[in-house]
Formats: sequence, C-alpha cells, structure tokens
Amino acid sequence: MNLDLFNNLINNVKENEFIQNFINELSNYLENFKEKEKNNFMNIDEISEEYGLNSKSTKNLTHKRNDLLEEYAKKLENDEKLYYVSYKNDFKNTYQILEFDENGKSNSFFLSRDELPENIEIDKVLRKDNDKYIIDNNITESLITQLEDYAKEIANSQNNILNQNRKENALYQVVDHSLNGVYLQNVENKVIFEETNIPKELKEKLGNDYILRYKNGEYVFEEELTEEFFKNLKKT
Repeated sequence: MNLDLFNNLINNVKENEFIQNFINELSNYLENFKEKEKNNFMNIDEISEEYGLNSKSTKNLTHKRNDLLEEYAKKLENDEKLYYVSYKNDFKNTYQILEFDENGKSNSFFLSRDELPENIEIDKVLRKDNDKYIIDNNITESLITQLEDYAKEIANSQNNILNQNRKENALYQVVDHSLNGVYLQNVENKVIFEETNIPKELKEKLGNDYILRYKNGEYVFEEELTEEFFKNLKKT
C-alpha cells in the first residue's frame, strides 16, 4: 500500500473519531441543558420569598400544596402513589418524603440519599417504577406553577391588609423577626403586624425595639429615636 495513502486513511479515521466524540459530547451537553431548563423553576421557599408572603400566607401555601398533591394522587390508577420531597436533613443526608395515595391519605417517612434519584431536590414529586423512585417532572412543574399562581393571589390579599397598617409618617417598633420579614408594633395604637416589605439590607440591621418610620412608601430606620429609647430604658 502507498505510504501516503495509508497516512491519509489513518488521519481520516482520527478525524472521524474526533468528530464523533465531539458530537457525543455536544449531545450530552444539550441533553443536560434541556433537563436544567425543564426544571428551572422556583421551589416553595423561593416562591414565598419572591412574593413576600408572611407566616400566615406561607402556611396557606403549604396547605394548598398538600391539597394539590392529594388531587394528583386521586387521579392515579392501580394503587399507585405520589411522593413529595419536603425536607432535607443535611446532617444525616436524608430526605423527608410525603406520601399521597389515590384515597387522599398521606404519610411521611425518611429516605437516604442513595435511595433517591441522582438529581433529587426539595419540592420534587416522585413516582415509583420497578421499586425505584423516579422524578415526575410534569407533575412537579404543574404543581409549582399552580402554587406560584396561588402565591400571587394570596399576596394581593395580604398586601391589602398590610396597607391598612402602613400609615404615612407613623412610627413602628420592631417586636421580633420572622422568616420573610419582621413583626412591628405601631407606637401610637399598639397594633402588631408582620411586615414583609422591608429590604434585606435593612432587615439584617434591625434588632428588637429598633424604631422605624414609614415615609414615602418605605420604612426608614430612626437611629436617634432608637438610641433615646434604649437610654430611657436603662434609666428605669
């Protein structure tokens, strides 16, 4: 065989292998990208934070989640069940699972990381296939979409109530912190409510008994009034 012809054949094989490997890598990348895009939606905690839900509204969101999961489970056949990942114990590397059957009954238990799919996350909905847990992306996405719509609805109702407590130029004292906000007491009428419309930077600086003023649609820290309050507190 001609040496040049042989070298050309070798080079062609190498080029074809390179192209094939490149195609395989590109296919894997696109598949992973599609999977990430498919699951690129907020979890329940992120929804609660995004819409500034207070503690009561967050509980309502959780109740709504359970109601929806019961509805999905009732549509199942052949005694199939749905499983929802509600919590992760980082110390033990286990996940709390809520189980829903077609009769609307629920149960909870923990599973180790090894018993669950590789890309498991909190708020995923699972089903069983040949005794193995698999993620049901369609039900998960549908559930989160419905919960986000519900969060928008209760956030509007919540803000209507909050607007009644927000008085221009009124003073408020911090009572305690909550998950997404702080509990404030109106200095004048002593009404206590949970406020979630406070910037994160301000919230992190606030301690109990700090005084705020509501001005031009936002809360402003009253440093001098706060210092005066603590000075008077030491005198008593």
